[in-house]
Amino acid sequence: MLPRITEFSGRGDSPLASVPEFVNTTCPTCRGAARRETDTMDTFVDSSWYFYRFCDARNPRQAFDPAAVKYWAPVDFYSGGVEHAILHLIYSRFFARVFRDLGMVSHDEPFSRLLTQGMCSRTAPSCPSRRATSSIPTR
Repeated sequence: MLPRITEFSGRGDSPLASVPEFVNTTCPTCRGAARRETDTMDTFVDSSWYFYRFCDARNPRQAFDPAAVKYWAPVDFYSGGVEHAILHLIYSRFFARVFRDLGMVSHDEPFSRLLTQGMCSRTAPSCPSRRATSSIPTR
């Protein structure tokens, strides 16, 4: 059972880390002293809805005003590395759908256009490397 947290520091670390009764425990195998892990959230989750907050960054009452997001979002174009395709993008799409289902946004996809580095292929007409024959892979 997780402890009830009544105060949040705003430091950025897990609120669970400040509850010694939760952190300090006994190892179930050796019965020695042990510490529970409190940093359990993937960092991509933290950065997968920031573009909504940018639409209304100074709002002290809520994460963002749905009217501001309706004006600014979805993001016109997003470009990122391969790691973004498998983690950031999945979580961003998840948040977009959750916020949509909660009535906070009206779109289904967070990005209108997406380019993940590494998606270009030798035969793609828009691939910049196609123009530079020295960089075209042979297989």
